[in-house]
Amino acid sequence: MSIMDFISSNIWLVLAVIVSGGYLILPKLILGEGGKKSIAPQDLVQLINRQHATVIDLREEKEFEGGSIVGSKNIPLGVLQEGTQALKKFEKRPIALICASGAKSRTAQKLLSKEGYEDLYVLSGGITAWVQASLPTSPSGK
Repeated sequence: MSIMDFISSNIWLVLAVIVSGGYLILPKLILGEGGKKSIAPQDLVQLINRQHATVIDLREEKEFEGGSIVGSKNIPLGVLQEGTQALKKFEKRPIALICASGAKSRTAQKLLSKEGYEDLYVLSGGITAWVQASLPTSPSGK
């Protein structure tokens, strides 16, 4: 049995493999996650302690005040999209981007990558994952 015979007699199986493969690869291409750095909450703790990473919280001020990672800086995504000048003083250190779930962080990561920032991390699952991991939060990042 040749490969063409197999394909023609199992067309639905072949189509299912192609479609499922597309579902695995397409989100990474669309979201631009290929080669981007995602980081788990426990790994972020190490990044902060060992490499003095700057944590940028992209949520709105009201959400930020409800609880945030200790020492994080609140720069809402809308402000960041107007200009990245607020981050210039942190560009020599790793920058960890966080939001509620990770979606805004990916947007910010793309923006900052285009601006030349290289050592960027996105907290997988956002502040939600941080809280679920029972890691400390404080009001307003203090």
